[in-house]
Amino acid sequence: MPSRVSITRASSYDAAEVYSAVKKSVDFIGGMAVFVRKGERILLKPNLLSARPPESGVCTHPEVVRAVARLAKEEGAELYLGDSPGGLGYKNAGSTYEASGMTKVCAEEGIKLVDFDAARNINGMPISIWAKDVDGIITIPKMKTHDLMTLTGAVKNSYGLAVGHFKADCHLKAPLPADFAARAVDVFETAVPRLAVMDGITAMEGDGPAAGTLRNAGLIITGNDCVACDAVFARIAGLDPLRLPIIAEAYRRKLGEADLSNIEVLGARIEDVRMRDFKLPRTSVVMKVPLPLVKLLTRAIRFLPQINDRICKKCRICEKSCPAKCITIADGGSRIDYRKCIKCFCCHELCPYDAISVKRSLLAKIIR
Repeated sequence: MPSRVSITRASSYDAAEVYSAVKKSVDFIGGMAVFVRKGERILLKPNLLSARPPESGVCTHPEVVRAVARLAKEEGAELYLGDSPGGLGYKNAGSTYEASGMTKVCAEEGIKLVDFDAARNINGMPISIWAKDVDGIITIPKMKTHDLMTLTGAVKNSYGLAVGHFKADCHLKAPLPADFAARAVDVFETAVPRLAVMDGITAMEGDGPAAGTLRNAGLIITGNDCVACDAVFARIAGLDPLRLPIIAEAYRRKLGEADLSNIEVLGARIEDVRMRDFKLPRTSVVMKVPLPLVKLLTRAIRFLPQINDRICKKCRICEKSCPAKCITIADGGSRIDYRKCIKCFCCHELCPYDAISVKRSLLAKIIR
């Protein structure tokens, strides 16, 4: 099947409007019957980074999940929903399900909410049993920026299929963007979703995936190819998809299409929905550097997490979740040991109070 991506508009999270937009988007690429058959067990995989409410824009909105679920149920599917939140959140996914609105929507729509607390070893990775104990996966990512990957979309959303400490260990063993992208694609490759429905009604720009600025993009992006879906998102954000490590890696492995000339885009045109002033993470200044100079300037273009003690609530989430164990939270002043810091920005992603910012080297500031 050729790679098809559709773009539809939705101005709010009103349930009727979201359902209409999602149905229209899925219909553009063939309809839900192409992806789901009667009696199949389907896993819905939203982006549930941490225990944040829907209005925070950090997690996939429950109304988008509801719309996808209703379409799948209309085809007779049996539905499950699960994710492995970031940091140590996987130990208490229930609080994330509750805060994000997933517990409520699952109860209302007859979806079985599952914990990713058991795994199978697939190619040396602990992948949730739910990735393989169902007939197929529908991924429902959130349209956001990402401090390490620049953008996070459908391919990166599959990273939540890995359970336990594995995700943190990957940051420790593969701190560079290209290396981490390879690990994320390793996970994606274990269970490639059948369908991607991206929640871009409220998007996040700036220093995402948790501390960015919300933006009413008003879009639903749907694809039969996760890589193509992300490539279209990248172009809407004004980027060359193949400059993004995770898209380039998945494309190199032939897991999807990233060449926009080979992607059939339906519904709204990319040119008509382009976000020309879309703000990227501060860490993305390397995107402005010509490729031949990137390796030469890597050591001079540096970014580091920085704790703001005036905002910090001493919750210790960053300290407990840091893969390199380089953060000390204390009443007299918190600190990060930069000799150990691997610049994975997990602390920045997971801080519920946005007390950790990204500081830049002088050259990074000049380029920006």
